Amino acid sequence: MCLILFAVNPDPEFQLVVAANRDESHARPTATADYWENHPYLLGGRDLQAGGTWLGVTQSGRFAAVTNFAETPPDPIPPRSRGDLTSNFLKGEQGCEAYLKTVDQHAHEYRGFNLVISDGNGVYYYSNRNQKILQLQPGYYGLSNQLLDCNWPKVNTARVDLQKTETRHFQSEELFALLAERGTDEPHSARFILGAEYGTCASTVVKLGAQGFYFEERRFNPDGEQKSASVFIHG
Repeated sequence: MCLILFAVNPDPEFQLVVAANRDESHARPTATADYWENHPYLLGGRDLQAGGTWLGVTQSGRFAAVTNFAETPPDPIPPRSRGDLTSNFLKGEQGCEAYLKTVDQHAHEYRGFNLVISDGNGVYYYSNRNQKILQLQPGYYGLSNQLLDCNWPKVNTARVDLQKTETRHFQSEELFALLAERGTDEPHSARFILGAEYGTCASTVVKLGAQGFYFEERRFNPDGEQKSASVFIHG
């Protein structure tokens, strides 16, 4: 169960601030965040099994992130990889609305997903479980494995905590701290998932402005201990 918290145009410096957890099988082959050799302007982790990314940015100011949808998998499984939704946008030059109209035409070819993208001129959201293209207004948002701003405890509380970090100018340590909350016994309360086989593999903070970006990825062992980190600053 992934979690993406983000602020759209929260202040004059930042167009987009993102704090996100990637939850996945610890055994799934993954490349850590870096610039892609075949697309050197694109920065993000890479799923080595399907080839796409769950979250990435470009030096031109594009951003994309995807989560899956909590549901019983359809039968048969749709053929396309959800990681291509993000990587195709980051590789291309289409505006957000035009890109999402193209995605909408093929929405049935993917398992359930939520997609957040920005081309530097606006932030947009789309899910193939409601098939609505939404341009997001300035504000604070939370996304997990239901529709945007669903009524899950971890989404509600984390969105409030994200807004509180604005007063301290979105300090990275505070953003990582809010992602690290382990929750309670209440369903869907844990932001950080512990599990020997499946859990939070990486936490990422991204801050995008007109002059460039800050990108930090921290990676974790199955016991929740940080094992490595990477920081990238552009501009």
